[in-house]
Amino acid sequence: MIFVGEYDYTVDPQGRISLPGEWRGDGENSWVALPEGSEALLLMPEAALLSFFTELQKLSLADPALRLVVARLGSLARNCRCDRQGRMTLIRSQLESAGINKNIKLIGAVTHIRVCAPEKWNPQEVDGRITNSLGSVERIGNDNGALAALVEGILDL
Repeated sequence: MIFVGEYDYTVDPQGRISLPGEWRGDGENSWVALPEGSEALLLMPEAALLSFFTELQKLSLADPALRLVVARLGSLARNCRCDRQGRMTLIRSQLESAGINKNIKLIGAVTHIRVCAPEKWNPQEVDGRITNSLGSVERIGNDNGALAALVEGILDL
């Protein structure tokens, strides 16, 4: 599933958020919430996160420091489930750590969903950060910077 777009919602008194129908897809109801520092929560379908961790686990078998990274990420993660109405309950301490009170912004980040307080999502600031990290994008691209050029073109940087 691909997550794109932005949506504004609220957290209900039980700590539940609603996911847009297009992000619920084929009945995906098992998710994992990971904190992104004090800025946001990342919501990933359980299967996608498991795939990522499986690859990371292969690398960590021979690296004690990387095993600690896997353990730390696992300790911070929390399972979430969507109900039939597309609502999921997020852990109150995770919401508070991300500075989320009542209003939230859901941002489709292609492979996952970024959940943050609306005031913590400033597209102009994000574009500035992206400009500073295009070198990393170029290293990922395998076509002489084509990926970085695509990002620059889309964001008009």
